[in-house]
Amino acid sequence: MRRILVSLGWLAGFALLGGGAMEVFGRAMFPHLHAPEPHEKLIALGAAFGLNLFVLAMCFALLPGARRPPGVAQPFGLAQGIWGMVGFGLAMAGGGALLANVLTIENLALIARHAAARVNFNGPAFMLATVLAGESAAALWVVWYLRRLGSARMRDGGESGIGWCAAPALGYVSAAVTAVWIVCSVGLLFHFFPPDMRALRNLPESQLFESRGLAALPLLAVALFIGPALEEVVFRGIAFAGLAARLGPVRAAVITTLAFMAAHAPEKMYYPPGFIDVGLMAACAVVLRLRFRSIRPAIALHILYNAGSILAAVLFVR
Repeated sequence: MRRILVSLGWLAGFALLGGGAMEVFGRAMFPHLHAPEPHEKLIALGAAFGLNLFVLAMCFALLPGARRPPGVAQPFGLAQGIWGMVGFGLAMAGGGALLANVLTIENLALIARHAAARVNFNGPAFMLATVLAGESAAALWVVWYLRRLGSARMRDGGESGIGWCAAPALGYVSAAVTAVWIVCSVGLLFHFFPPDMRALRNLPESQLFESRGLAALPLLAVALFIGPALEEVVFRGIAFAGLAARLGPVRAAVITTLAFMAAHAPEKMYYPPGFIDVGLMAACAVVLRLRFRSIRPAIALHILYNAGSILAAVLFVR
């Protein structure tokens, strides 16, 4: 209870400090602006910036009084499994939002100097930058959290371990065969239940795929390698292990699969049949994780699934 109250105190402090800083910034940069509404928006922007910093500081346990005291043993169970998913999402959202707020403040400073704004907040470059910032923050958080859990748990291939250990060749062969099966299922879904491409093109996420040339490489790296590895470590590693320690592997598999599907809801809600292949991939990843006592075949499956799904989508569009 004490840590919750301290955390709320830190939250209020960050928000007030951010709002106050932006109030000072606004009066210095826009001395002739006397209308209350613009100042209120600046204060709200500063408060949001402070909240971003609070979220990241909270995720990385940087706030005294709101974290576990140094030297106290780190437990691992249901709460830690749930926090694995929640912390991952918060770190990703916080990293992307922090960059967005920084760029917004920079644009305000340029406007105050009567200079041209640099950032197009509706363009694909801005969205790609926020995605990369979010993925980077999430990757740092995953590495940090794994270090807190310890190398022994990280390399443990049992139900209550992360499973970052070597897998037999059969595990990767099984991952490849399973990926081909799921991607073929994606193709069949596209054929029998074609998506509304006009609606999908209007989604903000679709702007990411408008990048061409070298600008598309960071997005491909995230979609094909970084994202799958992080998500598997979080959902089939940290979250599954924590939940399995308390609820058993079957319930942990069901919960983490449903959570994984929910995490992909924003991109699948406009094409509900897409939940089928996402759920299949998540369930098969758990089976591979348990069958071969390693998370690496699950990562291979996720990489191949993403690559095949992107290829299937490109072929369908053409």
